[in-house]
Amino acid sequence: MAYESFAQQFAALGGRRVFGVPGGGPSLELITQIENAGGSFIATGHEAVAALMAGAYARQSGTPAACVTIKGPGFMNLAPGLLCNSYEGYPCLSISEAYPPNESSGRRHKWLAHPDVAASFLRSMNGFSEAEGSVQSLWAEATQECPGPVHTDLVPRSEIVQEMPQCMTATQPDWRWQLVSASRPALLVGTWATRSAWRTRLAALNIPVFTTAAAKGALSEHLPHSAGICTGDGKPSTPEKTVLPKADLLICLGVRSGEMLSPAPPHGSTLWFDAPGMHEGRVFPDNVFGTRAARLSDTDAAELFDVLQSKSWGQEEVAAAHAQLAQSMDSWADSPRTAMRVVSDRLPDAAHIVDTGNFTVWAEHFLRVKNHLDLTGTPNGRYLGAGLGYALGTALARAPGPSVLWIGDGGIRANLAELSLAVDLKLPLLVLVMRDGYFGSIRGRARKLGWSQQPLTLPDHRLLRVAEAMGLATWDAPDAAGLDAALKQWQHAGSPPALIEYHLAPDVYVDMTEQLR
Repeated sequence: MAYESFAQQFAALGGRRVFGVPGGGPSLELITQIENAGGSFIATGHEAVAALMAGAYARQSGTPAACVTIKGPGFMNLAPGLLCNSYEGYPCLSISEAYPPNESSGRRHKWLAHPDVAASFLRSMNGFSEAEGSVQSLWAEATQECPGPVHTDLVPRSEIVQEMPQCMTATQPDWRWQLVSASRPALLVGTWATRSAWRTRLAALNIPVFTTAAAKGALSEHLPHSAGICTGDGKPSTPEKTVLPKADLLICLGVRSGEMLSPAPPHGSTLWFDAPGMHEGRVFPDNVFGTRAARLSDTDAAELFDVLQSKSWGQEEVAAAHAQLAQSMDSWADSPRTAMRVVSDRLPDAAHIVDTGNFTVWAEHFLRVKNHLDLTGTPNGRYLGAGLGYALGTALARAPGPSVLWIGDGGIRANLAELSLAVDLKLPLLVLVMRDGYFGSIRGRARKLGWSQQPLTLPDHRLLRVAEAMGLATWDAPDAAGLDAALKQWQHAGSPPALIEYHLAPDVYVDMTEQLR
């Protein structure tokens, strides 16, 4: 196969970036053609990081990005990154070498039936085609609600191995009456908001608006009616527990089961809506909150927002809730909240990437963003270590603007060697390691139940020396003042690839996080 038409179609859609670990056959031939068409290939150390970079880059740029690898073990290594993209709704094109269907030569070297590995969570798995419009069709599938990776094996195959069916729908015939009758409605939006036409209307409302953790930034969190995030598992001091009970109706728009931690409905009186023709059966089941969401057309959405715009309440309650939550954390001077305030003050326009750990819970409440693209992470999958791949892809797309990766001393170990890419590509990426010496998010439960903490203890492997040997600038920040000084020096140096260790008191860290979730 020449792959020339595929590469040209990819370029015509704005595709420029391909990531992966190529083989010496069709994958390298395809990459060659993509380079001939004006694209560029970035080799990663592990295939999963290629998928993560492609997902983050495509999300930030709005253009196709691809990850490419060999068959069998190469595809198996790619799969965790693809699964993470599926969890988070990040689109990308996944491409691998493969054995043709009904292989009859008897050759079985690196044999793997790719559909058996990933068909359950990919949007679709396809055979290769260079027909006009084939790449556009793949990208349209990847970006359809709910977005995710679409895979192509580099062998001809006429049928699609799996295409996600549409979710079952429901009707809520009395929703207009319920909405008009409510005097104190509140709104909770999921990631559909970040891709919807009605998102622009959120800013004009005068009622409390919550988001899921995955939809953080769908509404600027600096607006007075932005009530913060709702997971269903917030503790008594969080806004979801102090503001939401005062509402007499909650409208949920695109709130899917994988975006909430608790399976219980977040409010006793709730209306559920979602996107027409939505596909969401890959990883998470349909709505598990006791009811199916009705599909909301553009016309119905306009009517719904017209009614909501006529309501007014909650700004004082939201302000009081945020103040109460902040006050509950004031006793710890060098907390993650303090670090987030210092970073936000120094880098107000930075893109933030959040790995998973106790600091993630703090970021949900205290790392305020203006736009959903200012925050990338794994809130639905809580995928330890994936943040580094997402940080590389985000930093590449957002350069020359700065990007900040928030990651723990547990998560940084997963893909540490990939930091060399930040140096090679001269990315303005700051890696901020939240160091407490443990897998902190698990340690709290171990302490309560008297379980062993030895498996959760992380020895000091002198991370700063390792990072410095890789070519990164490094700073040690024992407290918030040290962090602020390091950030100032980083900016003065021109924002090179860098790593800062921020020290957290481990016992206080666990105790204070448990006040949030």
